[in-house]
Amino acid sequence: MRDLSIVTDALRDLLTDALNTSPVFGGGPPPFSFTVSGQHPQNPGGADCELNIYLFHVAPNKYLANSFWSAAAQHGTTPPIAAEPLSLDLWYMLSAQSKTSYVQEQRVLGIAMQCLHEHAVIELNTPTPLPGAITPSEATVVLETPSFDELSRLWQAFGLPLRTTAQYRVSVVFLTPDTIPADEPNPEVVNLVAAPGALAEKAPARLFSTRRTLVYTAPGPVDESVLLSPATTAPAPGPAAAAQEVVLDGAGVLTGDHVVLVSYPGGVRTEDDVTATWLAAGDPPFRLTPPTGAGAPAPGRHELQLTRPTEPGWHSNAVPLNVAAWIDPAGGPLLTPNGSGIYTLTVQNIPAAGVVVRLGTTVLARIPGGGSPGAGEWQASGGQLTFAAPAGTPTGTHLVGVRANEIESDPVKWAVV
Repeated sequence: MRDLSIVTDALRDLLTDALNTSPVFGGGPPPFSFTVSGQHPQNPGGADCELNIYLFHVAPNKYLANSFWSAAAQHGTTPPIAAEPLSLDLWYMLSAQSKTSYVQEQRVLGIAMQCLHEHAVIELNTPTPLPGAITPSEATVVLETPSFDELSRLWQAFGLPLRTTAQYRVSVVFLTPDTIPADEPNPEVVNLVAAPGALAEKAPARLFSTRRTLVYTAPGPVDESVLLSPATTAPAPGPAAAAQEVVLDGAGVLTGDHVVLVSYPGGVRTEDDVTATWLAAGDPPFRLTPPTGAGAPAPGRHELQLTRPTEPGWHSNAVPLNVAAWIDPAGGPLLTPNGSGIYTLTVQNIPAAGVVVRLGTTVLARIPGGGSPGAGEWQASGGQLTFAAPAGTPTGTHLVGVRANEIESDPVKWAVV
């Protein structure tokens, strides 16, 4: 657009329609003659009442200045800024003047202000970018709040008595350049530059986390599912091992990568390649199941890393993995005692020390393996953990908790007392 009068005419058309259809006058035009003028307020019209919408100030819009940079404009024959639209804010004064009545002035001014309030966004049908091409654009109309002194000085500059005045800002209005640079041609040749071994300097794989979905049945029975990340797993025999499967997530992991279990017995770091014994067949993400027997990892906090046989000496970052003692969930969640009040659990991976057994919140006392537990005691031997409820334990169901080297086992058994 190159013609600012298009904006003024759009405002005049809105205000004229509003006055001709206002409910103040019963939906029709006023009972007196009126004009809507964009002229300087010093030039009165011949009607009974004149509504004046006068463009008195033009300023650049500081938020959009130089925001239309393009590569094409940098290669033209004109300065780059000349190829950008000129972003402007237009400032208008809205005032009314009647030859005979203040009532006419204030009614007309009120209708006009309500009209501009309802049309906060106006459409400008502007010839852009070339004459004859009409491209609709939009601008916002905002009621400003100048001080009384600012308006007084403005009317004084006009050489006219002060009138009731509203001030509006119309933005953003774009003045487009005469010519627009042609688009840069698409590239025809692409050159790639690479140095030998550049990719080898970066880590070929990165681990994110370990995760396991714990599925168990609580009294009720109620089936529960919990996502554990970092994962807690336990060496379990036979088909039960599937429920302890851990997923090792990462990026850039290859099928031939090896999995290393990092442990810290006695505070000393040890590494054990567990690819052959833990890893299920298939592509990444790797699925791992700890074995039972002599190869079972000790309960506690461990880490997993990757190595790559094709890159000797390389290790990935480490992610945590918790290993717990295993409790057999077979038979359902409820555990009942024998005739002597002894409860029995089938377990795996119970170490000789560092184990806490709880009935509800009550910690039981450990006795040597093979012994007969008394009230509030437990023992483990031969893959069995037996215990007796403490004296005075309330009637009901109580969770049996097993914690080995600070790692909690799956909650799968509740003792019925």
